[in-house]
Amino acid sequence: MAAAAASSPDAVAARPTIALAAPQDISHLHCSIAQPPYPPPSLRRGETGSVMVKFIVGLTGQPESVERKSGSGHSRLDEAALAAVRDSTCQPYLENGTPRRVPTSVPFVFSLNN
Repeated sequence: MAAAAASSPDAVAARPTIALAAPQDISHLHCSIAQPPYPPPSLRRGETGSVMVKFIVGLTGQPESVERKSGSGHSRLDEAALAAVRDSTCQPYLENGTPRRVPTSVPFVFSLNN
């Protein structure tokens, strides 16, 4: 009986959803994020890996709340990726002409084959 109530149109409409407050289309974010320099100790040790960094594009385009989403297993590589995002800029995301904070992520690959 409870399942029927939860699936009624009124019950679905009454539940808050993230989609209502989330930006509609952030696929057109434009950020200038350079590949960070390979840390010399990591080069010497042959450390490689991928780092995913998530952050908020602020109202002025500056990255905010920069943090590691997934790490390479090597703190030097992770820190280099985080520093690259902190030193970057983006164009502010505009929705109906108004700047909004939006979340996004960027991957970094540290490979000795490059």
